[in-house]
Amino acid sequence: MAASTPIRTMPKLLKATYLADQEYLLAETRATKLFYFPGPVLFTFIFGVLALITRGSLIGFNSDQWPSELSKVPSNIQPWVGDLFGVLFLLGLLWILVRYFRWRSTVYAVTSRRVIVQHGILSRDFDEIPVTQVRGVDVHSSFGQRILGYGTVRVSSEGGSQVGNEDWKGIPKPFRFQKIIENSTQNAMNPPQVAYAAGVAPATQMPPR
Repeated sequence: MAASTPIRTMPKLLKATYLADQEYLLAETRATKLFYFPGPVLFTFIFGVLALITRGSLIGFNSDQWPSELSKVPSNIQPWVGDLFGVLFLLGLLWILVRYFRWRSTVYAVTSRRVIVQHGILSRDFDEIPVTQVRGVDVHSSFGQRILGYGTVRVSSEGGSQVGNEDWKGIPKPFRFQKIIENSTQNAMNPPQVAYAAGVAPATQMPPR
């Protein structure tokens, strides 16, 4: 009976052609949206509301309808305050856009041979650590981060690789990601007699929250 051939699951986030022959994807993920977006969205919402209130004359508001603290602003200064809040609102939108591109452009992946960080959207750069050079995987997750299901992963590598010894923030299910890297490292150093039980590579996509 012929030996079964492991099924290769094609990556959805990582560039597929970057995988070598006989290299299997084990996990891929972006940082969670809960890490990147709450701060900018809250900032933008607050200053958007303040800008709307302080420039309310444009939509039928008057100073008597302002919150008590804002109504104390001299009438000759009120337009300037509204302009300031409007500028901060626009900066908030820009902040969200920058965070979006940062979130969208970075992918973390683990294969049967490498730990990979992919950067870029149109053009892509790749940093990697061979799993045989991984010396440790640390996870830090505060109480609030544990509730939200994410944390920071640090991969320590032999020889100070460019991608190693740095914090990967906002990784969803970080302890699971840590286990996948450690298992890949152990399997590379001590190859099992039969790779991938049942002939299926356990590829997993870890979708951002």
